[in-house]
Amino acid sequence: MTEPQIRALFTGIAEAEAGPSRVSPQAALRRGRARRRWRRAWLAGVPVLAAVAVAAVILAMVGPFGPGASPVTPSPGPPAPRQFSPLLPGVVFGSLPAGLSVQQGRVESTVVGAVLGSTAAPLGWSVAVYARGQCHLTGAVSGLECPAQTLAGPTARFSAPAPTVRGGSAFWAGPNLVWQYARGGWAELNIPVSSYYALRQDTATQHAALKIARHLRVGAATPPIMFPAQLTGLAGRWRISDVFYEADGGVLQAQSYQLLTGTSRFFPHVGDLGIWTDAPYFQIAPAPRTSTCTPHDRASRNTSEVINGYHVVLKRRTVGGHPEQELCAARADGLAVDIIEYGAHPAIGVTSLFRQLRLLGTDPANWVRDPIR
Repeated sequence: MTEPQIRALFTGIAEAEAGPSRVSPQAALRRGRARRRWRRAWLAGVPVLAAVAVAAVILAMVGPFGPGASPVTPSPGPPAPRQFSPLLPGVVFGSLPAGLSVQQGRVESTVVGAVLGSTAAPLGWSVAVYARGQCHLTGAVSGLECPAQTLAGPTARFSAPAPTVRGGSAFWAGPNLVWQYARGGWAELNIPVSSYYALRQDTATQHAALKIARHLRVGAATPPIMFPAQLTGLAGRWRISDVFYEADGGVLQAQSYQLLTGTSRFFPHVGDLGIWTDAPYFQIAPAPRTSTCTPHDRASRNTSEVINGYHVVLKRRTVGGHPEQELCAARADGLAVDIIEYGAHPAIGVTSLFRQLRLLGTDPANWVRDPIR
């Protein structure tokens, strides 16, 4: 194919790319169960690029930037963090377009992310930052692969080189900006446009994306994530993982999180995203007026109890061959509490966990930075 033919083909592919999702992260959070509640919430506002076989063939032949091109340069400065703390958001935005702020985020040891938006437009920009060694360039520098999955799917396929970000290599990847923020560490910014073709025509949005990336600080001093409840007597045996938070009134409020211990085991092929056994999932937040535990849910065996003075509903079912137990309290000190565990013999059951749970009310001023003591 001649160069003009290749350019025309790429233009057609770009125009056919999928637009941004209209799914609400909050709706996804409530529809799912256990792990997918917060994993989908983080990814719900992110468009997934369509895989185009003919584009892959062309990239394999000539590479995205022409034969022999090698635009990657090592990022200066210290190496990227080996892992992130689940009690901190991990990133600081030094500059955002007018009206935008952090709406929600998710933290785990290998990747941190945030959804940026405004009251009028809750879905917009999204960022994912990967720990050192988590992402690798594909052959011929045609894309970026990350085990945790990039915002564009399993691989962020590069569309064109972008201006460097603080001395590190950067690329446009469909409606995304991908850059090396530190040695061994990559970050990705989803831009609220429909495709690379649309982005290419919008220099103002390109400049806004580059400004966000260049002012993003990873591992800097960040405000803590605040938790509305605290478990007693579990310090030293359990650790926090997979925290999903929402920003409200200037406070990063934990909504969902998980505990892991030495006997926790992951089963990747159960459900959409896998499950952990012997690893309690918590969802605790101020209770809306419509909060309910659906005590007559026919999909499970239900019983009602009073624990620590609060009315709770206990539910039992089987998921993918694994027993599941759930404790729900629709209104406990103003909070809606949901605890789920999988496995036949968890180290501590949901009722024992609730008995050891100190609820801190709905005022974030009374919340704590560490949910285990």
